[in-house]
Amino acid sequence: MLSKADTHFHTRYSGFGHYKSITFPESVTHPEAAVDAARKEGLRVLCVTDHDAVRGALRAREYARRFDDIEIVVGSEITAREGEIIGLFMEESVPKGLPIEETIERIRAQGGLTVAPHPFSKHVPALGELVETLDLDGLEILNGGHVDGYANQAAADRSGNGRWAVLGGSDAHTLSQLGCCYTTFPGETAEDLRKAILNRTTATEGSVSTLEMGVKWTVEVVLNTDLLIMRSLFHKVSSADPEDPLIKKVNIMRAENKLAALFSSAIFLTPPIPFLTGVTGVRVMKIMNHPHRFDPMARPDQ
Repeated sequence: MLSKADTHFHTRYSGFGHYKSITFPESVTHPEAAVDAARKEGLRVLCVTDHDAVRGALRAREYARRFDDIEIVVGSEITAREGEIIGLFMEESVPKGLPIEETIERIRAQGGLTVAPHPFSKHVPALGELVETLDLDGLEILNGGHVDGYANQAAADRSGNGRWAVLGGSDAHTLSQLGCCYTTFPGETAEDLRKAILNRTTATEGSVSTLEMGVKWTVEVVLNTDLLIMRSLFHKVSSADPEDPLIKKVNIMRAENKLAALFSSAIFLTPPIPFLTGVTGVRVMKIMNHPHRFDPMARPDQ
């Protein structure tokens, strides 16, 4: 039988993104909530691949042990010097900023597998042509976050020689996107997924995120962060995990910064700003990832 695995998912342990002077959580999703949502989606395996961290994946795996219909693969999307790489079947974090060869060595030292996520993306750190020279097990050819129509196709075109396992992952930072893209593999368990990657017997299904999903993600991040900030104005926010990065960040914010964040959020959440932001983001992504963007010989209509 074939089972489904989302091989690229982020929780609140993925840290923070930055746009100019704005800092925002990459995700507000609790690992336990991700497990519950994955079960509802019919996934047999969920690979939690937070940025440069495995703590969220370890928490998800511990929670998932109470169920017999899902397994968690501990992974991480690691920021190497030359671009991002996913390590699967890990136990420890790999520091970011290392040369890609050393990053791969540290993944291998844990018995992990290596995957190039969104390898030909132009708007997030990607390995690009380096995939041809690196020790990789898999190539992500279907990434749910790449709605541009070009990056996924470029990866799919490159994977035709069977050199790598082909993988599909939602790259979701919110529960509404989880499982939109996924990997199919023979068997049911995480170990079966591992064998399928090594034997190149995986396939991909699903479709990229919709505009609605993207808008929901931004609104979810803003609303959940605002709630924490408002609570922290009156007392220090506590958490079951003292290392929860979002809780730690909110608790150390200065009062004036909290009020400024709440004011900015109120403006952002005013309709139709979230929708317009989403539309603009999709448009920019398509422009950045267009294959002829840097080709001076391209025809104007291409």
